[in-house]
Amino acid sequence: MNDFNLLICYVILGLLGIVIIATVGSALSRKLNFKYSYLSIFSAMLYIILAYLICKIADLKTALIVNGLLGLFDSTVGFLLSIKFQSNSGYTKEQSTNMIGLKTSFAVLIFALTFALVGYGIGMF
Repeated sequence: MNDFNLLICYVILGLLGIVIIATVGSALSRKLNFKYSYLSIFSAMLYIILAYLICKIADLKTALIVNGLLGLFDSTVGFLLSIKFQSNSGYTKEQSTNMIGLKTSFAVLIFALTFALVGYGIGMF
């Protein structure tokens, strides 16, 4: 498998990871009565692991682009999935829906890029 195909596999795994965290995490947070925001550690781990894997086949710019795009996916589709699966976020459905926008996307983008730097840095050692 060449590096480009491997990179595509990592992107697909990242998308699937976000969907799994959003759906399963939402259901679990509701059923087990814990705050959905506690699952952000799994998102951070996902971004770190992906950047670590990407550093083995590509440069930092590629890792930042991939994690940035995944962060935007997380802040839109992931957020909508958490609403659909009624996560225990502490907000009503309407409040959560109103939170989707540029501010949330920008915050998650910074989150994703920060952990991309961490993962890439770990992979360089």
